[in-house]
Amino acid sequence: MLSKSACFLVGTKMKRISVLLRSIGRMPCMLAAFTLLLWIQAVPCQAAADLQQLGQMGPYAIGFTSFVLTDAARPTPASYTGGRPIPVYLWYPVDPEAVNDSTPRAEYPLDMLNMPDLMSSSEEWEAMGYDPAYQEAAPSAKGPFPVVLVSHGWTPPAWMHTGIGTRLASHGFVVAVPYHAGDPLWFGWEPPADHYAWVMWNRPRDLSFVLTNLLQRNGADGDLLHGLIDPSHVAASGWSAGGYAAMALAGGDDTVWDYGLTDAYSVYDGPIPEDVPHTPSPPDPRIKAIVTLDGANQELRFEELARVEVPALGLGEEWNSLSDPNMPGWQARAHAAYSGHPNYRVDISGTNHMSFSDFCNGLNVMALKGLAPVWGSVQEVSASFCEGVIPPVVGRTLITRYMLAFLKTQLLGETGYQRMLTPGWALTRETGVEFFETEKRSPASIDAQWPGFFIYFPHQPGSEQFRAEKNAKLAAPR
Repeated sequence: MLSKSACFLVGTKMKRISVLLRSIGRMPCMLAAFTLLLWIQAVPCQAAADLQQLGQMGPYAIGFTSFVLTDAARPTPASYTGGRPIPVYLWYPVDPEAVNDSTPRAEYPLDMLNMPDLMSSSEEWEAMGYDPAYQEAAPSAKGPFPVVLVSHGWTPPAWMHTGIGTRLASHGFVVAVPYHAGDPLWFGWEPPADHYAWVMWNRPRDLSFVLTNLLQRNGADGDLLHGLIDPSHVAASGWSAGGYAAMALAGGDDTVWDYGLTDAYSVYDGPIPEDVPHTPSPPDPRIKAIVTLDGANQELRFEELARVEVPALGLGEEWNSLSDPNMPGWQARAHAAYSGHPNYRVDISGTNHMSFSDFCNGLNVMALKGLAPVWGSVQEVSASFCEGVIPPVVGRTLITRYMLAFLKTQLLGETGYQRMLTPGWALTRETGVEFFETEKRSPASIDAQWPGFFIYFPHQPGSEQFRAEKNAKLAAPR
């Protein structure tokens, strides 16, 4: 019996079936029926099974390692010496037969720079539904594998993307999540934070530096990562300010000094220090696709966003649920600007900004350690950000499923996942998900018809369109 997904496939290909029937008209009836039965059952059922697997742990076990790089060519942050430190969390595929009950579980450092012995075990995350990872287990010999660089949000640390790291690695991706030194304080013992302009200038450079190091290790005999990475298949991703970094890697940023033109929150940052470089942040040609998670596109002018020409997927809050009512077109803005194809926007209702990370479960880990962020107690912060939204396991599964479908299709060219990347799939098979394809009516429509505005669809399905200023300085929150 065909599954519902397989039946859907058959229904969409009736034309091909009729052509096949006409072409086999001279064959014996039994052979014709047998051939058609094989075509219906074998191909659709395999694709349906693959799609179902995207919501589960993949066929690989998961290895983990962490290390600190140093970029001596950039300014050294306060309280450090010898260059810019870049801690890296790395998850990668492992053959299942290479691990057993005695293989040590991964140990996740919570602060590699200031408290290197402060650890969280994989078991603590597994108790919350995360995939198990193993400390420096031997990488799979089935590589090389694609690599995804993930930039964390402004303030919350890099280990709050453990869910993406483990799940993508289990499906055959190497996932590198660097910590960006100089972010605002998370733990009370950290050195003073950098100005946000410095944060923006450093983030894309951190990602490029990490990628260069990974590729060097990829070619070094005897290294844990030797032969693990396919340098032709690299994607960038990021949450919030990390989303900005992914966009900048794809399209560049003329200067971080102009972000106040479109970011209303810049009023809280104070004057940009004179030592912040005015130099542009160039795109990295090694990046072949980007995935942003409620990405901070307001740091880039519309014209800069338009230089993003690689395939793009933007996952974000449903516009009507944004905490700032003055930002209804926030995620639609980047979607309207990008020039690449395909260009997808996925709005997820019942989420807030923190839903696109492991923020809420990360607070649980801190509570286990008797720690608290500088914002307040774990209970206070959790009450502010983690109540009234979809459960973390639901959001994490949904986000990684769409990431996998997109990356497998666009980065690897695998077939069988494309039909998930459509408005029809979201409308009929998802709850609270709206999927939008490229919004431009024609390549010149935005510039020719509305030179100072962009258009977007607020909901799917529907023909109603909203219009918003390309470079409006969004109203700051009260």
